[in-house]
Amino acid sequence: MSRRTRPGRRTRQAPSLRHRASLFLPLRSWRLQLAGVAIAIIAAILSAQSFASAREAVTSYLIQPGDTLSAIAVNTGISLDKLVALNAIKNPDLIIAGQTLSLNGPPPPTSDQGNGTRYTVKSGDTLWQIAQANGASLDGLIQLNGLTNADQLGVGQVLRLPTTAAPLQRAASSDPKPKATRTPTPPKASATPTPTPAPTVSPLQQRVASEAARVGGPNVHVGVAATNLVSGEKVNFHADESFPSASVMKLPILVELERQVAAGALSWTESLRAEVGAMIAVSDNSAANQIVDAIHPQAVNDTLARLGLGGTHFMNLFSDARSAASPGLNQTTPANMAHLLELIATDQIVSPQVSADIRTLLARNVDRSKLVRLLPPDARVEHKSGWYEGVANDAGIVTVDRVPTRWVIAVFSENLPDAETGNQLVAAISKAVYDAWAP
Repeated sequence: MSRRTRPGRRTRQAPSLRHRASLFLPLRSWRLQLAGVAIAIIAAILSAQSFASAREAVTSYLIQPGDTLSAIAVNTGISLDKLVALNAIKNPDLIIAGQTLSLNGPPPPTSDQGNGTRYTVKSGDTLWQIAQANGASLDGLIQLNGLTNADQLGVGQVLRLPTTAAPLQRAASSDPKPKATRTPTPPKASATPTPTPAPTVSPLQQRVASEAARVGGPNVHVGVAATNLVSGEKVNFHADESFPSASVMKLPILVELERQVAAGALSWTESLRAEVGAMIAVSDNSAANQIVDAIHPQAVNDTLARLGLGGTHFMNLFSDARSAASPGLNQTTPANMAHLLELIATDQIVSPQVSADIRTLLARNVDRSKLVRLLPPDARVEHKSGWYEGVANDAGIVTVDRVPTRWVIAVFSENLPDAETGNQLVAAISKAVYDAWAP
């Protein structure tokens, strides 16, 4: 009997490797795409964090000549309001070339000296004066505030004071409580009030006024400011009144040029040195205008404001055609120029080396028709003069070693009938001061 053969079971053939791969491909592609998106997101986050970290790493910005606060805000990506708050800027339209802006961190306190550890710079302040007033050393202030240039202070800038200065500051501002004393009975009022004594005028000031009237006459406008750097005696005759600056304005230009060179914004070249020499020694207008173009006119006014010389304004370039009918707009005061010369004489412009270089250049002035004219040979004069029709000015530092003594003097005049009257007027006033302070 034959075995009945069972019908064969249909076997299921396993899919080939290629077939399985084709089935897995969509799934694999989807997973790869998802992974790619995730990697892209992570990379974007890391990139943003890196960019933010890089931006935060830039903590300050050195203001360049011609900068505006709005342009700085755009370039740094920091809002204008935040820059104003961070740096306690009172006037966003007035920023000073060479000043450093903070780009992050908490806003500095705006109180002047309330907590005894900070000081807000005011118009006319110098770092040396701040150190003296707060019982701190100049080097200590420079190191504590990371100042690269002791002359680069801006109005509104907040300085940290050393902890040792705080007690001195508080002691100066707080009065001791008076002990209780018996109140004396006030005297009965006199029927005749005691007259207020008239302010005394020094003999030197009287002589200066007399020389101005004698040489200049009643119609000439004369202003004089002089300070004896040894005794502290001062002479002020219409010292705060405005006068056409003429070429005396080249002195602030020289100061700003020296400041920019010291700050690294410009470098001394043989050509630049020649232009400076011509501007000061022979009052060359073309050389002065080329220097102004290099340092930017607004930078001159920024530095004048920072030094507290609010009566001096550089408004236009120099011209050989200046006259009483076309005087230009540059203005200054005798007091402003005397103060600027005092800073130069006492090494407070940028550094002792820079101040000395300025004095060396001023000593090369060849004009001996005004301030130097009547002085004896023992007077050493470093000065800058200026003149045109109807105007005669001269301002300088005078040193007499035999006394020894030293003073700064600025003499300005306008409405003159002729050039020689102006020369003699300045010379007579200069000699009067010499006779009093170097007898």
